[in-house]
Formats: sequence, structure tokens, C-alpha cells
Amino acid sequence: MANEPIVLFDNGYHKCLMFDSLVTGEGVQSNQFLVVDGKHEALIDPGGDLTYTPLAVAASKYMNIKEMDFVFASHQDPDIIGAIDRWIVHTRAKIVTSKLWARFLPHLVSSYVTNQLSGSVYDRIVSIPDAGANVRFGDSYLQCLPAHFMHSVGNLQFYDPVSKILFSGDLGAPWELRTTTCQCRISTNISLI
Repeated sequence: MANEPIVLFDNGYHKCLMFDSLVTGEGVQSNQFLVVDGKHEALIDPGGDLTYTPLAVAASKYMNIKEMDFVFASHQDPDIIGAIDRWIVHTRAKIVTSKLWARFLPHLVSSYVTNQLSGSVYDRIVSIPDAGANVRFGDSYLQCLPAHFMHSVGNLQFYDPVSKILFSGDLGAPWELRTTTCQCRISTNISLI
């Protein structure tokens, strides 16, 4: 049985919860996040088949899974969004991901699932441009920040301006260590979707 989530932020209206230790056995352990703003909910990097059922059960204590607004996917790896077919069938959520991965994620959804939908899988995917975007969420928004090549091509990170939490997802990859100076800037001129 999964542990209770870790409360990262809660001001009574807006909350951020972290679910960890949902994977047992040989699978890759990853963290899943739930952001709630009033009666609006979003999961960030909900994982694959190993995490779907324990996450859905644990998160349902804080929301009606079927009515969830968004699933944010930082990239395409199976430990991030491998259960996309289940989220599409069992929720009304839009899947938010980079423009690059928006083209590939539908390939993770079987024809059996797509035949159950009233529209196309592509109708449920919000494609974030390479420059990033703000996605309206409840009374606020979640900022999708480009983090290309920080883990994978088309990678995104998500910033919640209410809690001031940056959900960095998978950050880093093996590479040769070099002495380099890097200046990073978060743009405030990102369009609102």
C-alpha cells in the first residue's frame, strides 16, 4: 500500500502533493505530483503501468479522477507517461507535452483505446511550443518551461507560480564533465494557452 503523499504546499485553496514509493519490484522509481487549485486538478509526470493503479487510488482521495483537468508530461519516457492510454480512457484530462512529443505520444495508445474515444487522441493533447507556454489552470496557470536536452529532446519543466515550486522532472543525463559557465533566464513573455 502506498504511503500518504508528501504535502509540498497547501494554502487551503491551492496545494501541491508528491507521491513517491509507488513502484515495487524491479521498476524505475519516480515521483508523481498532484497540483490542486480549487476544484481543478493536474497530475505531473504520472508514470506508467506500474504507477497507474496506486496513483489513481491515492490521488482519488484528493480529487475525482474522472474530472481531472490536465496530465502534464515532461517528456515521453515510460516512467513519465507510459500509461497515457489509461489516463485518456478514465479521465477527461488533456495531456500537456512538448510539440515534439505531442506527435509521438498517440503511438502509445492502442487502437482498442482510440476506438472508444469520441474524437482523436490528438484532440486530447495540448502541444507546447519550443519557447514554452503558460497553461491556464483554475484561477492561476502552470508555466511550461523549455528544458530541451536537459534530459531528453523536447523536455519540459513545469513552474507553479502560486507555490513557487519548479517541477524539474528528470534533470540530467550522462555526459562528459566540462568547465562551462551557463546563464539561465526564465522568460515572463510566454504566451498563455
